Amino acid sequence: MRATHEKLSHASLEHAAQWYVRLLEEGDQNGVREQWQSWLDQHAEHQAAWRYMERVGERFAPLRSEGERAGRVLRERHPARLGRRQTVKSMLVLALGSMAGFGGWQAASRNGWTADLHTGTGENRKIALADGSTLWLGAQTAVDTRFDARQRLLDLRFGEVLLHSTVQDRRPLLMETGAGLLQMAATPVRVALRYAEGNARLSVYQGQVELFTRTGSRTLVEAGQRVDFSALAISPAAPVQAAGESWIRNRLTAEAMPLADLIDALGRYRPGHLGLHPELASLAVMGTFPLDDTDHALRLLEAALPIRVKRMTDWWVTVEPA
Repeated sequence: MRATHEKLSHASLEHAAQWYVRLLEEGDQNGVREQWQSWLDQHAEHQAAWRYMERVGERFAPLRSEGERAGRVLRERHPARLGRRQTVKSMLVLALGSMAGFGGWQAASRNGWTADLHTGTGENRKIALADGSTLWLGAQTAVDTRFDARQRLLDLRFGEVLLHSTVQDRRPLLMETGAGLLQMAATPVRVALRYAEGNARLSVYQGQVELFTRTGSRTLVEAGQRVDFSALAISPAAPVQAAGESWIRNRLTAEAMPLADLIDALGRYRPGHLGLHPELASLAVMGTFPLDDTDHALRLLEAALPIRVKRMTDWWVTVEPA
């Protein structure tokens, strides 16, 4: 799921993170605040990157006083081993561990918690629907359900779902996004749908699906096919990929998947920011990666590809060229 921060340059985001850590570590010392203000005033993109950094960092603000107290205790107990930088990192770890979930805030900020069904960061759910169908929700997903005498409708606000239905029912089974409407044309049916910021991907593993975009385009998607679509257009059909449903088993299978797509997926299963240097976006990835241990997934990528994983803090991680 693409986020609005990806419209900002990688360099601006990284600089914002560096300034954030320096201000935490040094405060008003060494003219750091004045240097930061000078950087901030240089460009509107710097200000936008800083606002994004603050939105990520402020999730930990309610726990900062607790973290500072913990930091003082750590320094008192281990004065020889803990410098200022290590204390700051320890505070961030403590704050991160105490949060109910950064992804929960992220979903709420996009009206996720008002949806009938929703998940936060790193959370998958399997749900039995009222008609006996099964729906899986991927991380950071929000769905409304409207089952009545006329229809069975799933409205995907954002995120990723997999629907499996063997139910014979005269009411049409529909899925809706901001980009268009899907009607299951045959039962049994098994389809995966992902939607974010106006763009969707439909993968049909079983059955047939009629797709109608918001502007009136229409196509029939057969079993074994996937299409990308928006309100304006539908891509030519391509073969489905195992990755389209592998996430329900807490792993992601990549079949020549662009690294940008893989990092985007991993980012929904870990708190904070996971970024990627633009030079690496199209790098093809093969393999299977655990979604319930994204640090291990990143280590696997680091061992297999010419990349390095750079950790600014425990909740701000980027993938860079080696």
